[in-house]
Amino acid sequence: MDKVKLGDIAEVVSGLSYRRYREEDGQSYDVIVQRSIRKDGILCDFESMRLKEPKPHYFTRKGDILMKTPYPYDVVCVGQEGLVVSDRIAIIRLNEGYDPSFIAHLLTNAHIKKQLHELGSTEKIPHTSLREIKELELVVPDYPTQVKCGELLDTINKKIAEDKKVVSYDRDLKEGILNRIWEDFK
Repeated sequence: MDKVKLGDIAEVVSGLSYRRYREEDGQSYDVIVQRSIRKDGILCDFESMRLKEPKPHYFTRKGDILMKTPYPYDVVCVGQEGLVVSDRIAIIRLNEGYDPSFIAHLLTNAHIKKQLHELGSTEKIPHTSLREIKELELVVPDYPTQVKCGELLDTINKKIAEDKKVVSYDRDLKEGILNRIWEDFK
């Protein structure tokens, strides 16, 4: 295993400040905003905006890792190309020999959160800079191990998501039964 700085194994850039690119006659794009990156590593809920032509590096590529720069620094690995990444989101593009899925999981680890806390601001809502993200120290195994771990962690995340659906269904069922009892009492 090697200890590396994220900035040594990846290009780290900021997303588009879309307010400057808004244009009524512009082309419509799906834009990744803060709420699009969920804590569970899911990317959804894009905002459709009309923008002047954004530069190519603002568009997602398969394998990009996106990280919110305000706390809680949620992370997602991108599988869809052509979405526009908005500001306050770091775009992390890994060099060859690094598995995006594994690195994305690694960036959600408590050791990384601790580093971000130590590097981050002391404001009410903490946030981090691109410079600080580049300084994050990661412990990275060889590439085949990264791929195996990434696949395993993806499977675990899918199971967690399914388990959450079951729990939500059970809570709704319980509430429905109790509401039915109240209705029958009337």
